[in-house]
Amino acid sequence: MAQVEVLQRLADEPGLGVSGLAVRQRLAVNTVSNLIQQMVTSGLVERLTRPGDRRSVSLSLTDKGTEVLSAWQAANDRRLGQALHRLPKASQKAIEQAVPALAALAALLESDDQIRDGRTGTEPAP
Repeated sequence: MAQVEVLQRLADEPGLGVSGLAVRQRLAVNTVSNLIQQMVTSGLVERLTRPGDRRSVSLSLTDKGTEVLSAWQAANDRRLGQALHRLPKASQKAIEQAVPALAALAALLESDDQIRDGRTGTEPAP
């Protein structure tokens, strides 16, 4: 699951560095570094040296990483859809009506995280 979360984050924020990714995922830098190394070896992620700073790298998905993420998302969507269809109609409707409120809650949490981490969402990722 950790790899999928990293793939999702890098799809949303290409160019993050290891430390920026660690902050966003709330993981230790060495944990993320080890995970990224595994993902580079597997061909899912690539490290690119940042211009002007050869010690710093940007992370991005490879074509294989994008394909793996897309396949996982499609399988997850199917699984979720199948489970939702087995629920009673009243439960399906309640979930459908809750989605906008849950999306707003997620946006507030992300905004709080950005404020706490000193990010505005407009500056380049660390």
